[in-house]
Amino acid sequence: MTPTTQTLSPITNRVKHALFSTMRDFYDRVGKYLPTTPIRQKSQYPNRDRRPPADLTVIERPLWEQIPHEYNYFHRFFSDTPQFIGSYFARKYGSLYQERGSRAANTYLRTCGLTRCAEVQRKYSINNAGKSLVAQQFYKQLSSLPILDKNDVDELGADISSYMQNLIVKFLETDEFKLNFFDHELSVYKFALEQLAPLKITAPYFADYQQDKITNHQIVIALAKLSDAKWWQNKLKRQWSFQREHLAIAAGQVQKSASPYASRTCVGEWREQKRKNREWLKNQCIENVDTGEQFELVLQVDKSNANPAIRRCELMIRLRGFEDIANEYGYVGAFITLTAPSKYHSAHTSGGFIKNWNSCTPRDTQKYLCGVWAKIRAKLNREGIRIFGFRIAEPHHDGTPHWHILVFMCPNDRDRVDLIMRSYALREDPLEPGAQANRFKFVDIDPARGSATGYIAKYISKNIDGYQLGNEIDDETGQNLRDMAKNVTAWASRWGIRQFQQIGGAPVTVWRELRRLSGQRVENPVIDPVLAAADVGDWAAYTQLQGGATVERRQIAVRVSYEEEQNQFEESVKKIRGVFAPIIGAASFICTRLIKWVIVSKNRGASPPWSSVNNCTEVKKSPQDDRREKVINELKKYQINYNPHQLNHLLAGRELKFSDKLLITWVKDKLAVIDLRQKWSGIPPDIEWSF
Repeated sequence: MTPTTQTLSPITNRVKHALFSTMRDFYDRVGKYLPTTPIRQKSQYPNRDRRPPADLTVIERPLWEQIPHEYNYFHRFFSDTPQFIGSYFARKYGSLYQERGSRAANTYLRTCGLTRCAEVQRKYSINNAGKSLVAQQFYKQLSSLPILDKNDVDELGADISSYMQNLIVKFLETDEFKLNFFDHELSVYKFALEQLAPLKITAPYFADYQQDKITNHQIVIALAKLSDAKWWQNKLKRQWSFQREHLAIAAGQVQKSASPYASRTCVGEWREQKRKNREWLKNQCIENVDTGEQFELVLQVDKSNANPAIRRCELMIRLRGFEDIANEYGYVGAFITLTAPSKYHSAHTSGGFIKNWNSCTPRDTQKYLCGVWAKIRAKLNREGIRIFGFRIAEPHHDGTPHWHILVFMCPNDRDRVDLIMRSYALREDPLEPGAQANRFKFVDIDPARGSATGYIAKYISKNIDGYQLGNEIDDETGQNLRDMAKNVTAWASRWGIRQFQQIGGAPVTVWRELRRLSGQRVENPVIDPVLAAADVGDWAAYTQLQGGATVERRQIAVRVSYEEEQNQFEESVKKIRGVFAPIIGAASFICTRLIKWVIVSKNRGASPPWSSVNNCTEVKKSPQDDRREKVINELKKYQINYNPHQLNHLLAGRELKFSDKLLITWVKDKLAVIDLRQKWSGIPPDIEWSF
């Protein structure tokens, strides 16, 4: 097919003039409204060709890409905010800007929790380093402590301890130290205080220093701790955890509509730490120092008060014991709720921030409540009013603690106790709205409606493990009480708040030590009945034998005996050794901890650990093992029945008394028996002893 070519006629000048006139009229009317820049393809990052500001943070990068002209406004809110807090607010701000415009987004930024976070950060900031070389050297790391992870905190603690040690060594070479002839140690301690002052970390024995009671030995111990990496790591980790949770409270991450009682991060860290602790316990054993006998550590922990179920049962037994005493003597009971003023709370139950929040932590609120209670107790003591019972500290939905108190008192003292407690509870901010109705509640316990223990049983279970609360709803959060028990426990662990405390009565430490002597009888007219009551778990009888529910500490019948040991810093530490009766004196001492145990790893040797199940160990016997075997063979030879407790008693060189007639002891690798009636010694071959 042959292509054809068509030639168009040329455009005349008249036509050209008409076209130009038409185009000119079009641009005069419409063209000035057309875009003057070329249209580009839409990009996810429209400002990629623009250089970002030098101080742009990770949180601000998406906002700068989206709305660069608002950078100067939002930068002041996000510049110092940690990423784990500010990321949520940045996303919320960006979405609001797109949906509702700049006015709504900027208003949100001014009224959200970021301003509260800035106030919290100012409480932890290093404002004036002064003479502190430590603050100057590690200013950047300490200022950004909340954004570090735990490994970074450990490394920072090790670096500061090493740097502090070098500073102390250099100070010892200065003229200031050499010319101070009288207080060499004190001058070094003052130098250390200058280094710690901006860090908001309390030096060891600082309270003694303020009272002018610090000794040279204490100063040496304090300097050793300040040069120890572990000491610094513990201090910094504590401060790190407080700051992170404090910022979460300020940002609104701890409240009914978000995560009640504790932030999700806090609960997750608590669960992970519990898992790690459990794994560590499974890989450890406790070993008898004298015999090498081993038991799995995790099994012993599960049988101790560290088990939540055992701790809960013990609390219920003690509560029931107090109630039995109250019923026997005609005391009346009251259930009291003590709450802090509104400025200690961060968020409303219905949602929204409390405007007059004073940026305090749950520890600060707990300190306030303890101060109020101390004034109440002092006033009651001055008027001779005795009360006894229990108090439970638990959090509101925003993490602010409040107290539930169950107390028993004489009927004649009821009105006076109510008046005294109410006056001190409402002494601070008494005229604020809702103070009279909510800050203090005093409810009489009506036996017709239930027992006193039943009033507080739910609160005990909620604050431990949520036992039998699977169908109960939390009044604070509207969620399942059993599920909320984990959040409450994580809250108490993070802030170091003591959840349960006994008011009046006999000490529980003596009770626990006596229960270690399970099934035994002691030849002591004071201790033996108290031991029998503790052994059968009768808290009411135990309390009565100790002096009663309102007994003063100095009048308790049986007390704990301590012995002093030295730790790695050569610091004297008191450890429980046994019990004694003060009315009799040191002669009444009974050792409750005869065996010394150490924690060892399961996998420290090629063979499995020695235990009551697997005793086929290949470890070479020590002289103590030979001595123990010799004693066992000697006892078997004369058909003497014994238990491990009595065997350890003999190995320690002590005497064992059999009824009121015979005395047995191990002297110079020989078994000796003394007849207390006939004053003869030897081994009667025809007697089978049973201890």
